[in-house]
Amino acid sequence: MKDIVDNRRRIPLSRKLRLARLALKENGARWGVLLLVYYGASTVADRAFAAMDRLRRRKNIPGLNSASLNKEIWEAWDWSAAGDEWTHSAAWKQSLIRCVLQAMIPDQSRILEIGPGAGRWSEALIERASSYLGIDISSTCVAHCAERFAGHPRARFVVGSGHDLAASPDGSVDALWSFDVFVHINRAEVDDYAREFRRVLAPGGIGIIHHGAVGGASGGWRSNLTGAEMTAILERHGLRVMNSIDHWSDGATHYPLEYSDLITTFTAPAAGN
Repeated sequence: MKDIVDNRRRIPLSRKLRLARLALKENGARWGVLLLVYYGASTVADRAFAAMDRLRRRKNIPGLNSASLNKEIWEAWDWSAAGDEWTHSAAWKQSLIRCVLQAMIPDQSRILEIGPGAGRWSEALIERASSYLGIDISSTCVAHCAERFAGHPRARFVVGSGHDLAASPDGSVDALWSFDVFVHINRAEVDDYAREFRRVLAPGGIGIIHHGAVGGASGGWRSNLTGAEMTAILERHGLRVMNSIDHWSDGATHYPLEYSDLITTFTAPAAGN
């Protein structure tokens, strides 16, 4: 509802009243009453979100983004849509694969994916991998992916803790990928993960992480992470940030990320550095 209320603020009050009169004329009184209920409920929801966000910041509490809550949520999630409930269109997904995933991850890489979910990006990653490891906090997701990709002997899926990559040996990863995962992971756990990025990446290895950038202020149950904090965390652990993008271009088409999110690309130091 927060997103709806934010958009509604772009229309001045005088035009809202004019819109209300027109809507009543075209739809009738019963529909108009339901509209008022919806309008009031969304306003209350927006104010409740703002109060929750202030409380989270003041008391440094996790909201819905602690490792334990994330585990409960994604264990219970209905994965019948295979994660594509967050895919805007087939064209959007293929463009992201082509212009970001394939453009940044070399063919025949040793690939680690954090949070494969139901395998939304895993197929494209496995196609580029000499070996692939998917680590997910949800045993439901791991079981689903293990069955879905059973015919791929170079792919393996394991359950993770939500703050480390213990299943991956030191220096064993050429490319690390995570999308729609770190948007729900708070700063403290991101710091833990960044330490692990440095450990598991081979010299010159690359990481591509989709994450929140405005501390959850845009709704979507985003984590408390900001874009500046993500850069600072990565650099503190000795990783070099190459870029952070809020959109990508595919010919004449531009695809923005929702909720002011970013995709940050970084590398591990080359050998000898």
